[in-house]
Amino acid sequence: MLGRSARRARETTPPASGWGRRVAEATQAPGVRRAFAGACRDQRWLNREHLAVCRIPAPTFQEAARAAYLRRRFREDGHKATIDRAGNVVAPIVHAARRPFVAVTAHMDTILSPGRPEDIRMGSGGLLRGPGVTDNGTGLTALVALSRMLAQPLVEDPQRNTVLVANVAEEGEGNLHGIRFLAEHSAYRRKIDRYLVVDGASLGHITAAALGSRRFDLVIRGHGGHSWSDFGRANPIHALCRAVSLMSAAELSEQPKVSLSVGVIHGGTSVNSIPSLARAKIDVRSEDEGAIRKTVRMVRDAARAAVAVENRRSTDSLQGFELRDIGFRPAAKPLAMNPVADCFQAVDSHLGIPSALDCASTDANIPLAAGVPTAAVGAGGRGGETHAPGEWYDPRGRELGLRRIVLALACLQQSP
Repeated sequence: MLGRSARRARETTPPASGWGRRVAEATQAPGVRRAFAGACRDQRWLNREHLAVCRIPAPTFQEAARAAYLRRRFREDGHKATIDRAGNVVAPIVHAARRPFVAVTAHMDTILSPGRPEDIRMGSGGLLRGPGVTDNGTGLTALVALSRMLAQPLVEDPQRNTVLVANVAEEGEGNLHGIRFLAEHSAYRRKIDRYLVVDGASLGHITAAALGSRRFDLVIRGHGGHSWSDFGRANPIHALCRAVSLMSAAELSEQPKVSLSVGVIHGGTSVNSIPSLARAKIDVRSEDEGAIRKTVRMVRDAARAAVAVENRRSTDSLQGFELRDIGFRPAAKPLAMNPVADCFQAVDSHLGIPSALDCASTDANIPLAAGVPTAAVGAGGRGGETHAPGEWYDPRGRELGLRRIVLALACLQQSP
C-alpha cells in the first residue's frame, strides 16, 4: 500500500443507480446473514490467523512460503486453490459455469519482514505488532475469513463467480507484477470483469482512481582513483549530489500535483578513494501521466547538467550517466462507470461508514488503467507505522470491515 491522495469533498452518498436497493435486499439473504454472524463469532480465530500469516516472512519476490500457507488454508475450506506462474495464490469459487468473476485480491509481500516469529506478537490492549501486520496482514486475513465464509454461497443464483487471489510483488520494485500477471496473462484475464482490492485497514476510503508512478535508477560512472594522488578526476558522487540538488530545487507542478523523491543513494568503496560509480533511486508520482513525463524529462536534464559541470571542473571526464527504468505504475482517472465504487458507496451509506472516494497507488492501478471496474478498500480496524519496524494493528473494528466486504461482494455477485 502506497501514497494516498484523498478527495474529501466527495463524501459517500447512496448512488442513484439502484445500489441502495440491492444492498438492502442483500442484507436479508441467508448466506449474507450467516457470514455476518461468522464475522462476529470468529474474531479470536482471525487474530490467530493474522499472527500466523504475518510470522511467515514474505519480502517482495520471496513470498513462496506465505503462498504455500495460504493455498493450504484455502484448500482446507474446500476451494481448489493453486499457485500460478507468477507466484499468486488463486482460489476460484465457481457458482455457475460460463459466468464472469469478481476478483478479491490482497498482496502478500511486505517492505520489512520479521527476523523471528516472536517479532510478530499480540501486545498490550490487544494490539498486533510487527512488520506487515497492517500492510498487508489485514488484507490477507480478510481473504482467509472470506475463504471460510464462501464455503457456502452468499446469495442464490449469483450472476458472477468469485476468485480469491493472494498476489505477489505489490510493494517497492515489485512493480505490481502479481496483479499484472493476473490481469494480463493469467487464465482469468478475460474472465474477471470486476476487481476488489483489499489493502490496509482504513474504512475511510474507496480508492477509485490510480496514482501513477515511475521509478528510476540513476547511475553515474567514472574512472575512480586515489583521493590524493588522483585528485582532480571527475567524481561520480559529486555529480550525483549536484543532480539531486538540481532536482530538489526544481519547481514541480502543483496542478496536477507531482511528487519527486530520491529514496536510496549508493556509491564509493572507501573514504580515501574517488568512486567509480554512484547511483540513486528516484520515485516520481502524479495522477496525470503527462505531468509524470514532464518531470522525468527534468530528472534527465538535471543528470545531464550535473555531469557536464563535473566534467568541466575535472582533469578527465565521467563515462556518462544512465537513467534506468525500474518501475511503472499507470495513472488512471475515475472511470465514467464504476459499479464497484458505486456499490461500496451504497454499502457504506447502509452501514453508517463515513468514507470518501480517493486516489492512491495500489494493485488497483492495473485494472483501473485498463478500464475495468475496480475499487481498493481497507479491511477494518486501525493501523499505523506502516513500512516501519514499529508497525501496529488494532483489530477492533475488523468485524465491520468484513461485513462491508461481504455485503459489497454479495451485491456485485448479483448485479448484471
